[in-house]
Amino acid sequence: MNTDHAECFVFVALTGSFSKAANLLYLSQPTVSQRIKSLEADLNCKLFLRNGTAVALTEEGEAFLPFAKKLLQTIQDGQQAIQRIQGELEGDMSICSVFGAALYILPNLVEHFQAMYPKVKLTIFTGHSHQVLDMVLHHEVSFGIARAVNHPKIHRIQLLQDDMLLAVYPGHPFQNRKQVTIEEVAKEKLILFNRGSLDWTLINSAFSHFQLEKHVVMEVDNIEVVKRMVKQKLGIAFLPRFSIHNDLETNELQEVKVMKLPDLNRNFELIYLKDAPINSLMKHFIDFLCKAEANASK
Repeated sequence: MNTDHAECFVFVALTGSFSKAANLLYLSQPTVSQRIKSLEADLNCKLFLRNGTAVALTEEGEAFLPFAKKLLQTIQDGQQAIQRIQGELEGDMSICSVFGAALYILPNLVEHFQAMYPKVKLTIFTGHSHQVLDMVLHHEVSFGIARAVNHPKIHRIQLLQDDMLLAVYPGHPFQNRKQVTIEEVAKEKLILFNRGSLDWTLINSAFSHFQLEKHVVMEVDNIEVVKRMVKQKLGIAFLPRFSIHNDLETNELQEVKVMKLPDLNRNFELIYLKDAPINSLMKHFIDFLCKAEANASK
């Protein structure tokens, strides 16, 4: 059996489209169609039902799919086993990450991963959590890094838990206070991050719980811009700790505890498709991130 034919079959089955499979495999649609026809001739059965542009697996196709996936994964594992013997793991892998993780988490992780596996090429896209999920679901990337997403077709692995904190500029009236009340915070000029985001929802829900009206002077869709606005003394802001770690160390920003405010935690998660073949390179990446998360939590 020609493995290229099996690969086309798996991609058409997973995407439900000959054209999408062709795009992902960098082939023409007629080439994909011809390879499927050849595979069907080899197996002496129809693998797909075609109704216009809609494509569905036949009963025979459903039965064959797990074995085709296993065939491709076995070949990939064998190739990478040889690469490990020869001293290097190599290949291409794509990731889509939410902006915060791409800015503040991925750079260090990628640096360490590529130091271990210098022949692995990473392609990184960025977007909001729903965009990350869409790219994973449509097989456009191997992995996603997102927050608060849930879907029956994906696996989720926690990478990092981070908390939101109130950041103020040096010289603000809260500067020398160990803690303040949420009622006091509500009277201050607040700069909020990204209406509709998880950050915004957490903060808004906290104030709503205490039936407080916020004095919001600005809403911004970029954490770095929020930080700059706070440093310019245009207001104060709730920001994720990881994004202002260096600013706190250099005293460019200061943290103030807010009484009665519930913990505002946000989890970053690695997500990937349950039915996608997991090759050796992907396994190495998952193991690497899990070890990194374990070390960070010590």
